[in-house]
Amino acid sequence: MQTEGAAPIAATERHHILDALRGWALAGVLMANMAVFIGFEIASEPERAAGIGSQLNDIAELLIEWLVVGKFYSLFSLLFGIGFAVQLNRLEQRGEGVPRYVRRLAVLFLFGCAHLFLLWLGDILALYAVMGCVLLLFRKVGDRALIRWAIFLWLVPIGWSALIHFADINLADPIYGAAMRGFAAQGIDLTMSPAAWYNSADYAAQLASHPSEVLLRIGDLTYQMRPTKVLGMFLIGLWIGRRSLFAATATTRPLLVRTVKLGLGIGLPLSLARAVLHMTAGDNHALRFLEEALYCLTTPTLALGYAAGFCLLWSGGAQRVLAWPAPAGRMALTNYLSQTLIQTLLFTGAGLALANVFGLAFVLPFTAAIFGCQVAVSGWWLARFRFGPAEWLWRSLTYGRAQPMRLARPGDIVAA
Repeated sequence: MQTEGAAPIAATERHHILDALRGWALAGVLMANMAVFIGFEIASEPERAAGIGSQLNDIAELLIEWLVVGKFYSLFSLLFGIGFAVQLNRLEQRGEGVPRYVRRLAVLFLFGCAHLFLLWLGDILALYAVMGCVLLLFRKVGDRALIRWAIFLWLVPIGWSALIHFADINLADPIYGAAMRGFAAQGIDLTMSPAAWYNSADYAAQLASHPSEVLLRIGDLTYQMRPTKVLGMFLIGLWIGRRSLFAATATTRPLLVRTVKLGLGIGLPLSLARAVLHMTAGDNHALRFLEEALYCLTTPTLALGYAAGFCLLWSGGAQRVLAWPAPAGRMALTNYLSQTLIQTLLFTGAGLALANVFGLAFVLPFTAAIFGCQVAVSGWWLARFRFGPAEWLWRSLTYGRAQPMRLARPGDIVAA
């Protein structure tokens, strides 16, 4: 029976450490995405060489591929799983449970579709919503089985990569082909000059091409077998959320220490090898398979090492420094979407068209400037309002009524 007066959770029920970790993950996602927005991923070698500071491109690419790419999205996936455990438990205590959570995921899927079709093909929200529904199937699975499933799901893409490179079986190819036919129907040839199309000021024409871009995204997710990777991190997060392992206590500290040692000790050197292969493998199928296999092995281990190290530092006296981005983490949906909007206005033809003007090393100062502003604005906003704008809409649609927005007093209800 549904409990009357269902509403988001109160501020006193939140875990500040998760907001802070989510904030740092958001900064890492911004950096990884900016490597695309700044034009580096689509530029030809002459275009890359013409950018300001291009002499630092190689070292910047190595560092980003080594320490950033994949790791912070994996942290987000981990936090999603933790949040799932916490939220579903509270919903069930209120007598709501799965139906309310499915509605929450449906609204998130709509956000993702709007992000995909109106702004950028790199959206992750729609995939999170779909895999969140799959995650519901695991809510009664035991802890040991969760870990086994998580490991299996991260190993599946290795076999998938072997089929692509050694058996010439690539189910992403037909999807890529359909996308290219869609572009061709509009007179767009991305193989000739993708940067020129990216810098086009004709937003209406770009908007018309977004369905084809969505097909490119689906093809990319299929090639990477990203759904299993995301679900694998969801399951680890669910396991952590059940046990509240994100808090470094006398009981959890030994496990966190082991996770740091294994995660960083194995993840850092192997991820460095993977980054080198990413930059040098070219069309060599054996090397590309090795690079993709190392990605599957190192990304979750390094992400878990980051998370465990963060928890240990938090309890060891660094909380004041680490908590700096917590306001942005509380408004993660708003900030994730606004990052796309800001980068679109900075780097594409819809705005200042700065793509390929700067070398890849400028990702760091641009990320610091944008994210610093987001943290400041988020702090200002949350001192006055319960929710970020996107979070307010998400929760209002989830609960079927407009949520009270203005903050009446400190400690009132905030975004979950």
